[in-house]
Amino acid sequence: MLPGADVVFPCPYCQALARVFSLASGNSFGAITWTDGYQDMPMNPRPPRITRCHACKEIYWVGEVPPVGYLLPETEDLPENVAWKAAPYAEPLDEAGFFEAIEGGCAPTPELELELRVAAWWRGNDAFRIDDSPVGHSTSPEAIVNMEHLIDLMKDGAEDLLLFRAEALRHLGRFDEIEENLQGVGCSDYWPAKSKQLELAKSGDRKLRKLFG
Repeated sequence: MLPGADVVFPCPYCQALARVFSLASGNSFGAITWTDGYQDMPMNPRPPRITRCHACKEIYWVGEVPPVGYLLPETEDLPENVAWKAAPYAEPLDEAGFFEAIEGGCAPTPELELELRVAAWWRGNDAFRIDDSPVGHSTSPEAIVNMEHLIDLMKDGAEDLLLFRAEALRHLGRFDEIEENLQGVGCSDYWPAKSKQLELAKSGDRKLRKLFG
C-alpha cells in the first residue's frame, strides 16, 4: 500500500477545511469479506464518500465539493500549506449518521438511498464482526426498518444486490424467501456466496458470518 496525495476541500456550509487520503496503490492482502457484502481491506482502505463537518456538523457528500488543493507528504511542511496541513481528516459516518443523512435529504435518488442504507446496515453490523457473536447482526428497531427498506429497494436488482437482499432476509428470519430470491444469481463468481446463503438459511442461521478471509 502506497499513500497518495491528501485531497483538501471546504465544507459547503461553513467553508471549514477537511481532507481525505488517497492511495497510489493498494492490495487485497488480509482482506475479509462478510456475508453482508462488506469487505474489510486493511491494505486498500477507502476514504469516506459522505461525512459530517467537524465545525458546523452538517452532513455532505465529499465528491460534490470542489477541492482547494492536494497535499503531498513532500509538500505538507511548506509555509503556504500550513492551513491545509491543519485540516482534520474527514470522518466516516456511523449508523445513526447515515440514518440522519437519509432523513435529511442526502439521498434524492433511489441509487443514493440504496448506498446510504447499505452503509448504515454495514455500520450497524460492525459490532458483530467477531467470532461467536451471541446475536450476530444489528437488531435495533431502526436497523430492522432499514433492512425492510433494503429488501424493497433490491428487489429485481443485479446479482450482487440479490445476495445482499438474501442476507437481509436471513437476518430477519425470512428463510422461506431466500431460495426464490437467489434464483436470479447465476454468475459463477457469486456461486460461493450463493451456496453459503442457502446453507445458512437451511440451518436457520441468522448471524453475520465470514465469507472469505
